[in-house]
Amino acid sequence: MLNETALCPAARRIACEFCGNEEAVAALGEMVENRRLPHAFILEGADGLGKSTFARLIARGAMCRCSQPLSGECAHCRKLRENIHPDLVYVLGSGKINAISIDSIRAMRKDALIAPNEAEKRVFILEDCDTMLPAAQNAFLKIFEEAPPHVVFIMTCRSAMNLLTTIRSRGRIITLHPVDVREGAAFIVGTLHTGDAASAAHALTVSGGNIGEALRLLGSESASLAAERADGIASGILGAMCSGSELQLAVRCAAVGKDRALAGTVCQILCERLRCALMTAVGAGDTLEAPDPDALRLGASLPPEVIMRQIDEINQLSDWLRINISMPLFNTRLAIILQRRK
Repeated sequence: MLNETALCPAARRIACEFCGNEEAVAALGEMVENRRLPHAFILEGADGLGKSTFARLIARGAMCRCSQPLSGECAHCRKLRENIHPDLVYVLGSGKINAISIDSIRAMRKDALIAPNEAEKRVFILEDCDTMLPAAQNAFLKIFEEAPPHVVFIMTCRSAMNLLTTIRSRGRIITLHPVDVREGAAFIVGTLHTGDAASAAHALTVSGGNIGEALRLLGSESASLAAERADGIASGILGAMCSGSELQLAVRCAAVGKDRALAGTVCQILCERLRCALMTAVGAGDTLEAPDPDALRLGASLPPEVIMRQIDEINQLSDWLRINISMPLFNTRLAIILQRRK
């Protein structure tokens, strides 16, 4: 159990947002309190243990200029909380294995040389680095070992052993662990406002103290309802595409609202239905099992190259959800993509 009295003020604020992992919380708190963060972190641990959350806490610690670190009063803390800070950059994987490519690393290297827009530090979060190929890791090493003073790199992975020794030796490795069931249940109910103590404790016991997995178990019913809602919105969008009405399509896309998780699910469903349309467009519609009728109509009316481009651009738009695209812009961009007819 966490002994908050032994923590510095910054660490106590981190503990309000991150459960368990006393050593990691205390270490980060001391660095933030003294405003002395290293230029590189490597966060390792199983999926669901909070690597992405902890990475954002490091980013806040690097950028925060509150009179009392991480008290939330400065503009940087507020913008990071609202996911709109221009100096927080995500480097994302792509392809079949969702690996960060060497091209993405080269682009990031150029980006890292540019001074921050607003904060004193520019933070790059590289998620799921386990699948990075050696060539990409070596390309990253060129700037990782001699990083500009205004840059902080944060890598997340299941195990730091999947990274090159030369990278591991130059980053501060922080290992995240499962949480105590009682402490985790109190955090889920009191901080995340999800479920009741008994249900949270049961979910944590089943998941072995993995808060992310416990939340997934607790949210399975609500997730089912969310999936139904996303399916309904996607069906409405496809119907509007078939009608040919740009106004109706814009209205249907606007129904996504401000919910990023919902938007991501809608993108996934649209891509699946558009792939059915593509099969129809290339004359392979008879191989589909129970295809969506609107997808079949679109496949009969749109050229294959248009459908392929729509799928690619929706996938890109889905990635932008993770790097702070505003939701009104997302909804507008989605409608523009789907209006395309040639």
